[in-house]
Amino acid sequence: MQPFPAQRRRLYFMLFLLLFAILLPAVILYADGWRYKPGFGLVRTGGVYIDVPYPDAAISINGVQSGHSGFLQRGFLQRGFYIGNLAPSAYVVRVDRTGYRSWGRILVVEPQLVTDARVLLIPDEIDLTRLAVTGTASSTKLVSRPTYDSYIAAFATSTAASSTVPVDQSDGIGLFLEKGDVVARWLRTNPPPSVFCSSPSYCGLDVSVKREGGPALFAQFFKGGVIYRTKEGGIYFGEIDVRSTPAGALLYAAPGADFRVIDEAIIVKSGSALYEVEGL
Repeated sequence: MQPFPAQRRRLYFMLFLLLFAILLPAVILYADGWRYKPGFGLVRTGGVYIDVPYPDAAISINGVQSGHSGFLQRGFLQRGFYIGNLAPSAYVVRVDRTGYRSWGRILVVEPQLVTDARVLLIPDEIDLTRLAVTGTASSTKLVSRPTYDSYIAAFATSTAASSTVPVDQSDGIGLFLEKGDVVARWLRTNPPPSVFCSSPSYCGLDVSVKREGGPALFAQFFKGGVIYRTKEGGIYFGEIDVRSTPAGALLYAAPGADFRVIDEAIIVKSGSALYEVEGL
C-alpha cells in the first residue's frame, strides 16, 4: 500500500489541527458547566437535588414532571432526584402524592452549585383520638394506667419561654421562643443546612417557624418538622425552611391546649382530657 502523498498528509494534518482548535474550547466550556439555554444564551449551569423520602410521589419543576419516587427491585426507596443543566434562575418545584397535601418550594439555582431540598409531606387526614384507661367507646384509645399517669406527669414539667436557652434541640438546630415567635437556630460552627439558605451562596442562622395563632408558648421537634402551641390559636405543625411556602398544618384548634412529644407520639392535653395526634 502506497503512503499518502506529502501534500495530502499536510492537508489532513491541518484539517485535524483545525478541528482540534475548534472542539477544544467547546469541550473545556462544557466541562466547566457552560451550556446554551434558549432565553439565557451561553451560561454556567447549576442543578437541584430533591430528597423525597416517600414512595409514589410525583416531582415536577416549573410544571413539567421530572420524576416519580418508588421502590427499586431490591426494596430500596428511590428518594433522590437530581435535575442538572439548569440556567441560573428561580424554579418552582412541586411534589404530589395521593392522600397528602402538595409540597412546593421556589428554589434558586446558581452557577456550578446544587440547590437541595428535603420534602416534608403532610397527610390530608390527621386525627385526634382521646386516651382513656377504661371504656368501650370506639372513639377512644385505651392505654395502661402507668402510661396514662406518665403522660399526665409530663405536663407537670415547666415549659417557660426563654430567648437564650433552646426549648428543644436536634441535629445542631435549637428551637427558641423569642417575642412570641418560634425560631430555629443553627448552633454549630460549620455551614448550616439548606433550610437556612435562600440561595446556595446566601445562608443565615435563624429561621422563623411560627406563622399563625398568636404568641408561641412551647415547641418541640417532630418527624422533620416542629410542633408548637400558641396562646390563641391552638397546636400547629410547621416545616423549617427560610424559602417560600414551607408546609404547615393546624393540629388542634383550642386556646389553652398543651402538648408533649413522648416516645415519638404527640400527646395533647385539653382541660383534663388527653388526646393523641394520629396520622402525622
